[in-house]
Amino acid sequence: MRTESRPRPQKHVLTQRAEETVVLLDVESGEYYALNDVGGRVWELCDGTRSVAEIVAALIEEYDAPAASITVDVMELLGELTRERLLVTVD
Repeated sequence: MRTESRPRPQKHVLTQRAEETVVLLDVESGEYYALNDVGGRVWELCDGTRSVAEIVAALIEEYDAPAASITVDVMELLGELTRERLLVTVD
């Protein structure tokens, strides 16, 4: 995924927050996915209006972690969510 890509949820994914966990349901496959608090925040920022670079920048401001670690973690998570067909990118 490129840093200028703008990820957004697929239309067939339902989202529910339960305390510090975000639960995703792929209604096409019936599979559930659980994201921790930080992963849930990444998911919330993936609304199709923000680029990957903007998502990373927002998380760097919000969390006390090295920028390089945040960048790697976000790219890995976005890649996984895309491979699972939960996210699509708007270029």
